[in-house]
Amino acid sequence: MSLLDLWEDDAPSAWAARWRVPRLEVHGSIGSTNDRARELAEAGAEAYTVVIAAEQTAGRGREGRRWESLPRTGLWMSVVAPSLNVTARPLLPLRAGLAACRAVESAAPGVRAGIKWPNDVFIGGRKAGGILCEGGPSAIVIGIGVNVRRTALPTEIAATATSLDAESGGSVDRAALAGFMLDELRALLAPPLGLDGEVGREVEARDILKGRAVTAGTGETGIARGIDRDGSLRVEVAPGEVRRVVAGGVRIREE
Repeated sequence: MSLLDLWEDDAPSAWAARWRVPRLEVHGSIGSTNDRARELAEAGAEAYTVVIAAEQTAGRGREGRRWESLPRTGLWMSVVAPSLNVTARPLLPLRAGLAACRAVESAAPGVRAGIKWPNDVFIGGRKAGGILCEGGPSAIVIGIGVNVRRTALPTEIAATATSLDAESGGSVDRAALAGFMLDELRALLAPPLGLDGEVGREVEARDILKGRAVTAGTGETGIARGIDRDGSLRVEVAPGEVRRVVAGGVRIREE
């Protein structure tokens, strides 16, 4: 692991102080920030310990899919989550996804971000980022990947992905994005962690799948009808017959 003395023109200790986090590691290159954050968490690291990398060589998304994390092209960050009770844990990806949407909009004014259940951040119909929550009974980490630079997208994903620079027409500050992300995580991971009230309405407003034809990884095919308070996705598989999808991914079907 190669630790950096400077990130975005300042020392990691200075960023840690500004962001009010107990520990910040910044790596030039690492396999996975999630793996390192989990190591720290299992060794007793405090909540909101942060690991950032300029590059990940083994970045991954949900179900082990490769996540392109090219050098200095995005925000590749993992955060040790605060303690959560068992009933709140299924809501963590959605809450973290909502935090990411808010942070993106703060760092890139004029951009509107949406949530693709269960853990992707979309802008204008294309994927700009993703959330990967991993861990066990004693430690959970929140992996956050956001494409920032407009030159960051490999050919194989260019048609379905986007970056904050491309969407905003400017140059987005990665450090500002990270700071906004941590602020929003603190706000959204404080109890209670339901999907009621204003948070529930915001998730509903940002739900890009509602009304779309979808196929779930668990086999359900139909029309997405929104996200339930327990974090599951409602899919109408036949007129009047709605099933709940509680895990796995969802593919939008173009009809």
